[in-house]
Amino acid sequence: MPVSAASSTNCKQRKRGSAVRRFGLIGGLSWHSTVGYYTTLNQRVNERYGDNTNPPLRLVSLNQKQIHDLQRADDWDAIADILIEAARELQALGVEGMALCANTPHKVFEPLSRAVACPIIHIADAIGAPLAQAGLHKVGLLGTRFTMSQDFIKGRLLAQHQLQTLVPDAHEQQEMQERIYNELVVGAFNASTRAFCLEMIDSLAKQGAEAVILGCTELPLLLQGVSSPIPLVDSLQCHCEAIARYIMQEAD
Repeated sequence: MPVSAASSTNCKQRKRGSAVRRFGLIGGLSWHSTVGYYTTLNQRVNERYGDNTNPPLRLVSLNQKQIHDLQRADDWDAIADILIEAARELQALGVEGMALCANTPHKVFEPLSRAVACPIIHIADAIGAPLAQAGLHKVGLLGTRFTMSQDFIKGRLLAQHQLQTLVPDAHEQQEMQERIYNELVVGAFNASTRAFCLEMIDSLAKQGAEAVILGCTELPLLLQGVSSPIPLVDSLQCHCEAIARYIMQEAD
């Protein structure tokens, strides 16, 4: 079963009225995973308070088809412009931090972070910190072709958390890309794609991966309840755990 690298089950309840930060989410990438972010963050804060206290969230939801069309055209400058506009909209609402509700848009994290004053919580840090603390050194990574082939996630995992990353071969990366675009982001979770992912996970385990990061936020929905030879790290849950700690002003 997909698991996050961190759990909030042992967190102490917070005092009523404890300070929380207003937080912004850039979502719609896809809306299915954005629902997961909203649900999980509310659950985390409820758990910490021990009641139905909700976090002060602000959401800008983007048109994923527009983003995907620009990805296919390799126009990352235009993608950065769209995300910067969304981030500035959130900043104008007074948020004290924000996050991208997906892995692949972190390719433009650097220009985005320079465009706004408040912190943006990087998904690779949310994944990497608990894995490194757990003593892992080599992990597999599944996601879009961009996430698997480029360094905006892998490079940060290595530089900031000393985690080596294994990925599928180029053919499998392209196949995964098409399945994400054509199935997962529109809420189609097919048995053939589930089997394809499990084959890649098994291969990564045989290459020495100690765990596999589900680095597309729809993958945990696809693989819910499956049996895996090594732990599956839910990037959405890891990200939400880090965001919740930030919202609640809890020390790492």
